[in-house]
Amino acid sequence: MNNPSRRSTAGLLGIGVLALASVAATATRASADPYDNLPTYGYPSEAAQQLNPYDPVPEIDPRWCRWGYCPKPPVHREGGQRPQRLPELLGHDTLLVDCGKARPSRESRRGGRGPRGVFTSIDAAAEVAPPNATILIIPPGEGMTCVESVHVRGPLTIATYGGSGKAVIQAPAGQPCLTAHIPLGDSLVLDGVKFISRSREAPCVKVEAGKVTLRNAEVDSRGTNFAFDVEESGELALEQSKIETDFSGVHARRGTVRLKNVDIDIAGRNGAAFLNLGRTDCIDRAGGTIHGSVGLALECSEGSVENVNIVGAAVGVLASAGTRGLRLTDVKLQKPDTGILLLPGQLGMVTVERAIISKARDGIIVAPGAESQISGSVITDSRDTGITTFGAGALIVSNKIVGAEYGIRMLAAQAFPPPMFPEFAAVPMFEGDDGGPVVENNLVANSRRAAVRIDGRFGGAQHRLNGKLMGNTLYADKSSQCIDDTYNDDPVRVKANTCTRDRLPWPF
Repeated sequence: MNNPSRRSTAGLLGIGVLALASVAATATRASADPYDNLPTYGYPSEAAQQLNPYDPVPEIDPRWCRWGYCPKPPVHREGGQRPQRLPELLGHDTLLVDCGKARPSRESRRGGRGPRGVFTSIDAAAEVAPPNATILIIPPGEGMTCVESVHVRGPLTIATYGGSGKAVIQAPAGQPCLTAHIPLGDSLVLDGVKFISRSREAPCVKVEAGKVTLRNAEVDSRGTNFAFDVEESGELALEQSKIETDFSGVHARRGTVRLKNVDIDIAGRNGAAFLNLGRTDCIDRAGGTIHGSVGLALECSEGSVENVNIVGAAVGVLASAGTRGLRLTDVKLQKPDTGILLLPGQLGMVTVERAIISKARDGIIVAPGAESQISGSVITDSRDTGITTFGAGALIVSNKIVGAEYGIRMLAAQAFPPPMFPEFAAVPMFEGDDGGPVVENNLVANSRRAAVRIDGRFGGAQHRLNGKLMGNTLYADKSSQCIDDTYNDDPVRVKANTCTRDRLPWPF
């Protein structure tokens, strides 16, 4: 007689065995599925994050997307559907680029397009991409370095695909890595891409028009004149990125810049930057030449620079403001010859806030006619001067200057340019009297000759030197002076300054 409980137990065991077999078969099919070995979306780019809801896509087998040979796409077992193409991002088309090997014959027939819509050239993909499309590049490891010069003429997003590192774009000899000529009002976004350039003839990234935004980027432009060159109609936004160069990092003339959390390492300081600087009207380019590397060269430009670290350079930051002004905040400069050089621009003002400059020859130089405000900055261990003004209408307030030949020098406008910039033409003053610099509420300590020097001499004559020196705290030991105004026949107004005949312990 059959036992019902025994039959029930056997039935349950049978169901369990069938379930385990089904799971094992599913696992076997999954492990054998060629689409399971695709790159992941581990790299933290915005494009990859947008694709996360679709994970795991695209269903493209690298074996028939890379070598110029494409077997017939397999069919899914479930539902009999072929693998889908790349999904859209935010309603826009997506193109995949793999710069790995492809057969030239097939490549030439496709004009840069590999099997099933996979491109082997970023430039070819950008040429046919619809507006606002996303181009995803397989990085080295799954793909290869893309050796090409990319030209973008419309709004796109270009990002790294996968989690093994950044996609790499290396410029051919004599060409830029990327040239952007975007319609005004549109933008190109690059996320998680590395650029390499060794061409002296061209910048690594050239922005001719439109807005270019780079995030999580690396730029290795050693040997190039500029890593970035922004022309009049261009706008550059650079975030969370690093630039390595022998010459200069970013150059913009009458452009707009938004730089935030950027590191610029300059290996050499003697390479010429080839800057023919504009004068007060920002039109006449015969204003002087910088012989040496420049971290940021922002001529008559607008926008903001925030939390940028620059190591080395003949000039860390050269800045003249456009109409709406230029703001430098939390800029850190180590071992430049001249930390910040402020030149006259258009109607705007250059604002320097909380800069940190260490071990420079001259911390900050303000040329005549350069409307500027310098506040909350710390300048230490300068070989010559902390801050020098040449009759400029500058407001210098609440700064700390410790360790220099002269902490602050107030010189006549006619004495510009200083000896380190011998080819600068004399920069014309704005019409009328700008009142001279206002130096107020600063701490100046441990200067070797004088905390403040006021000197109106030039060419064997005394020149009118306006300005105010008020409410400053000055430290000078027995070998130096608090205020040296021996050569000032038309005295700057000096009031309520505190002089302590001792050295200041530094750091506190």
